[in-house]
Amino acid sequence: MKQHENKLTEGSNMFWESHRIILPEHKEMMNHYQKERNRKTKPVLAEEEVNVISQQLSDSMLSESEVTVELFRSFGQNKFISGVITKFDTQLRQIKFEYEGEYEWIKFDEIVGVG
Repeated sequence: MKQHENKLTEGSNMFWESHRIILPEHKEMMNHYQKERNRKTKPVLAEEEVNVISQQLSDSMLSESEVTVELFRSFGQNKFISGVITKFDTQLRQIKFEYEGEYEWIKFDEIVGVG
């Protein structure tokens, strides 16, 4: 029984096999697909966990004490930053966070933990 050979690699087609190209839009699509395969989904926090995090953030702001906040990242490792909360914006659902001499607004939805 004869083994099946790939039609692109048999006989005179060997020349064409060595000249295959990937169009830029195909390469971009493959890169996008690979990146999306590695995307993490954000954990859904229970209402109790959200309340505990809110209380810790509030306590940190009132006492002007440093707190470490864990921020969810879809790709790679979550980000941990330590600093002091200087302001709550409940309407926009974010906090103003001071760390390393810089200020940054952080959305509540990004926060998955406080320590």
